[in-house]
Amino acid sequence: MVERPTRFEISKPVEYTVRSQGGAVEGAGRTVNISRRGVLFESKHPIALGRRVELIVDMGDDMGAPTNLHIQGIAVRNQDGTVAVAIKKYKLRAPGSPA
Repeated sequence: MVERPTRFEISKPVEYTVRSQGGAVEGAGRTVNISRRGVLFESKHPIALGRRVELIVDMGDDMGAPTNLHIQGIAVRNQDGTVAVAIKKYKLRAPGSPA
C-alpha cells in the first residue's frame, strides 16, 4: 500500500493560469489543502483533466516577508467547485522577482 503524503489544510489566495493550444485562461480562488505531491484549490470554473496549470499561491503573512509559491502541474481531478493539481515543479519566490 502506498502511503499518501500529509495534506496541510491551508486556505491562501491563489491565481491560476490554464495553458492549452487555444491560449491561456486565468482565474483566482483559494487553496483547500497542499501536500508535497499536489494542491487542491477552489475554482469557479472547471478545468479539464490533463490540462497544464500554473499556480501562484500567496504564502505570505503579516509577520514576515511576502512569499509566493509558484507551482506547475497537471489537473487530475475536478469536483464540486475544486480542482486537484499534481505538482510537477515548484519554487518559492518573492513577489515581483524574475521567473
